[in-house]
Amino acid sequence: MTTNVERFRAPDMTSALMQVRQALGPDALIIGTRSYQPAGIRKLWERPYVEVFAGRGAPSASPASVTAPTLSAPTVAGAQAVGVVPAGAPVAVPTAAATREVFSASTSDAAVDEYERWLQPRLSRFEPRSLALVGPTGGGKTTTLAKLAARYALDRGERVGLVTTDTYRIGAVHHLQTYAEIMGLPWKVAQDPPAMREAVASLAYCDRILIDTSGRNFRREEARRELLALLAAANPESVELVLSLTTGKEEMEELAGYFQEGPLTRVLLTKLDEASSIKKLVTALKVFELPLFAVTNGQMVPDDIWFPGARQLAQAIAREAVTVDA
Repeated sequence: MTTNVERFRAPDMTSALMQVRQALGPDALIIGTRSYQPAGIRKLWERPYVEVFAGRGAPSASPASVTAPTLSAPTVAGAQAVGVVPAGAPVAVPTAAATREVFSASTSDAAVDEYERWLQPRLSRFEPRSLALVGPTGGGKTTTLAKLAARYALDRGERVGLVTTDTYRIGAVHHLQTYAEIMGLPWKVAQDPPAMREAVASLAYCDRILIDTSGRNFRREEARRELLALLAAANPESVELVLSLTTGKEEMEELAGYFQEGPLTRVLLTKLDEASSIKKLVTALKVFELPLFAVTNGQMVPDDIWFPGARQLAQAIAREAVTVDA
């Protein structure tokens, strides 16, 4: 019997193991654990936590996506104390890749190879000095912008400036302001093309300029014209279409029609964790015929963003691993 692995997150190991027992019962198998400690400025808004990966029953005797070194003694002892790991039960720790993706052992390598060949020319690793995020309402543009800002400012130590045009949505400016102030980043509001040109010029000293636009109803020609005017004033090196993977194919096709002659450079796909299938990603790439920049898979800033390689993404698609960590 193969093991369906679930992830449990809690402030401490005891709490996480109790979650495992409540969800999976006393016969649950602990597959692996990991701890997260926020570093630097992230301590301002993140808390430490532990994750436990567990499944029902014993693992298959056939080769699977986990290796079999022993878990740490405290983890085993704690698990046994709350009645999760039966005495003598086999316990294994996933490899780094297995922690991110739980694959079916029956997947054909040929299918993975085929997806990899198809994906290779459709992935973009170009990281422009200035970029703008555009897309329908609810796609996650502002949160995605914060993840990118953290990647450049916190992880790489770059000077990052933020611009928002989203003065329509209640609380949108405050949302971006909160992220900017936590990370110590300069930010500007630009409601029209002249203000956009001024905002971008004032941030010229930054290594990166990230521009957040308001969600639009692209069925309205006026909304499309306003967006194009703002983008022309900003003149970003890259324009990323931020699209939720919960979007249906017909909606994707309709949206693609609005941008047939538009300024889009790449697509940034969001909400993988809410998608019915990771193969929705393939659908999006076929419909928009744009290279993929990144994928987001959760609300946590800055962690839940994924810049997959072609092989890694091909494995996830071929093996239908819907939940993928960055």
